Amino acid sequence: MADHGCGTVGFARLNRLQGIFVPTRQAQRTLELLKSLELRMTDFKLQRVNEMVGIPLVKTPTVHDEKILTRELGSFQIRESWFQPLISRPKDLREAVRGVLPSRLSTQLPRSLDLIGDIAIIELSPELAPYSVEVGEAVLRVNPHVRLVLRKSGDVTGRFRTRGLEVVTGSGPTETVHHEFGCRYHLDVSSVYFNPRLAHERRRVAEQVKEGEAVVDMFAGVGPYSVLIAKYQPHSRVYAVDLNPSAVKYLKENVLANEVPDRVIPLLGDAREFSLGELRGTADRVIMNLPSEAEHYLDSAVKALKRTGGLIHFYEFINREASLNSVAEKFRTTVLAAGREVRSFRYSRVIREIAPSRVQVALDAEID
Repeated sequence: MADHGCGTVGFARLNRLQGIFVPTRQAQRTLELLKSLELRMTDFKLQRVNEMVGIPLVKTPTVHDEKILTRELGSFQIRESWFQPLISRPKDLREAVRGVLPSRLSTQLPRSLDLIGDIAIIELSPELAPYSVEVGEAVLRVNPHVRLVLRKSGDVTGRFRTRGLEVVTGSGPTETVHHEFGCRYHLDVSSVYFNPRLAHERRRVAEQVKEGEAVVDMFAGVGPYSVLIAKYQPHSRVYAVDLNPSAVKYLKENVLANEVPDRVIPLLGDAREFSLGELRGTADRVIMNLPSEAEHYLDSAVKALKRTGGLIHFYEFINREASLNSVAEKFRTTVLAAGREVRSFRYSRVIREIAPSRVQVALDAEID
């Protein structure tokens, strides 16, 4: 990119760039929204002018981007202005801990971390555990928008699917607001389960929902599937079920925050009871995002489908050496035992690794 700025003694050289200008009170929300749209340029400082904040952009927003920005922000301006480069920061964790950690441990640094709103969650090996603060500080240097770094101290367990977490460094509460594809989700990472790595999977499913469909989201959490579906398909109806009272509290908040109360119906309770009770025979589509236990709920998911049939989005953890065909055949057998048949599998794929020997798979099954 051409540099049209001119240097001044004592100041970094300025660059003339395209930016978005919003009221100061909208700054944090805009930053998170631009990140989800992959529009924010992070190598330059924000520009503050009176009650406005200017944020540099990597490219001109598309028409679709502008529609999302308008819907979420209301008024804003996009224009060229002068922006000051940031002082160079480490490009990754390995560079950030150079000279701080013993060199032999650098290969054990996390290859990735979970960024949920302004919170980072890391997983450390036993050898790295004594250096957790140093790693946490490095995470803050590499990710300037992060204010709190937490360390996984246990697996996702229990009826409410929560994970043990320990504060490593940073400040503030474990409650945050996460932005994803134009939606925002209020949540507390200490009391609910939320996986930012499934963002593209959630969008894949949401894009399939057709006008007028009824959807049962059996393990809705704070609503990342349900709310996104309602945003993408305003003429749908989503029954969002979860057993965790904290998750349903945030789900209700997110339904209002994203302006979809007429499309998403939060329900507190066991998905099996709802599927065999008031939701029996109501769904064109059922989402089963509880890979550790979904197979035990498949019979009730089948009961939730309309008599004319529908689609089930099914997730499961399997050993890496297991075949997708074996998962599909077990699925088919369970559906038959529940009195229905699998017409076809529209989608069957490994969607992520959860451990060196374990993966998560997704099946989209059309049920007669």
